[in-house]
Amino acid sequence: MIYDFLVIGCGASGLFFGASPAFKNRNLRGLILEKTKHPGTKLLMSGSGQCNITHSGSIKDFVNSYGAPGKKIRSALYKYSNDVLIDFLNDGGVPTICREDGKIFPRSMKAKDILDLLLKKINQNGFEIKYSSPVIEVNKTDDSWEVKTPDQTYIAKSIIVATGGCSYPTTGSDGQFFDVLKNVSDIDITPLKPALAAIRVRDYGYTELSGISFRNVKVRILPDPKKGGKMKAENIDDLLFTHSDISGPAVLNISKYADTDDILEVNYLYPKTYEEIFSRLKEVTKDSSADLHNVLIANFDLPRRFCKIITENYGPSIKSIAKALTGESFVIKSTGGFANAMATNGGVVLSQLDLKSFKHKNLAGLYVIGEACDIDGATGGYNLQFAFSSAWAAAENICE
Repeated sequence: MIYDFLVIGCGASGLFFGASPAFKNRNLRGLILEKTKHPGTKLLMSGSGQCNITHSGSIKDFVNSYGAPGKKIRSALYKYSNDVLIDFLNDGGVPTICREDGKIFPRSMKAKDILDLLLKKINQNGFEIKYSSPVIEVNKTDDSWEVKTPDQTYIAKSIIVATGGCSYPTTGSDGQFFDVLKNVSDIDITPLKPALAAIRVRDYGYTELSGISFRNVKVRILPDPKKGGKMKAENIDDLLFTHSDISGPAVLNISKYADTDDILEVNYLYPKTYEEIFSRLKEVTKDSSADLHNVLIANFDLPRRFCKIITENYGPSIKSIAKALTGESFVIKSTGGFANAMATNGGVVLSQLDLKSFKHKNLAGLYVIGEACDIDGATGGYNLQFAFSSAWAAAENICE
């Protein structure tokens, strides 16, 4: 049997591809191979099981959420936008809601409802899913592709790589297929790093503040002082202390730039500067007999327990406290690694793909979609949006 196409991976992008309405009444023969026993495992985990599927607002505003490569994928994003995705879900019986922060979820707050819809559409399109079928080799022939699993060899006119990245490897998204792709000529893969990961620092002193968060702090990643160089990244967003690391969107969205021994700098009172905070502290402590941590509580919008620890660590010098509040520095030990990262930075080089269809420019019949591409977005639904946009762009091109 020769398939019209074969999808490698039944995660978000593979599911979106197979569920595309472009296949309706096309009578194409399609097969999806999934290495694990279940579909969409990572999709079910997203948003703590609630599935932040995309973001609200103009799709034009999405571009910056993918960093510099965002401009390259505008065509697919604009054509298969967040509005198109939301309409697809609503029309399929999965109504959505928008939170105050702009994140879009299924109204039920159940990722399973989205998975069930995608599986239903795949079935309606007439496509089969085979589980426990890891692909161990792919070979290009004159006019087709040979795809091998431990048990069987398949032939397809086109193959769609939808294997995801390396994050949450226990879900099957372990990066193993990148090793398979490296054996195919004309495929280049950029280095793979964890993205959207918490950052672990040396001498972390905020374990007892686990769960404490801050709104709109400014976070910067500075290079290892021994190596020197310019600031690597900065972000303004919410920050969270966990039991063992520093997290929250402010950190997650720039974690891919972090290396061991770099400096993580946090301004808890942004946009206030050191000079402004020092001046304020000098003024309010001049004739006050109150404990310094109570002064901080009374004058700044900061958590009580944090105020107590910051004064214990940096007091009684108000200069030291002002400096810590507007630029506390931590030496980076590591990111959480792929086991805890939400996404992967790196993948198949974008310049090798036609980014209107995600078809390889030199290898006929090869498509790469979703996280297997060298694209990663900010937290907030942007990575699932790209999985959708790239998958539907490829599906339409296959049908054409």
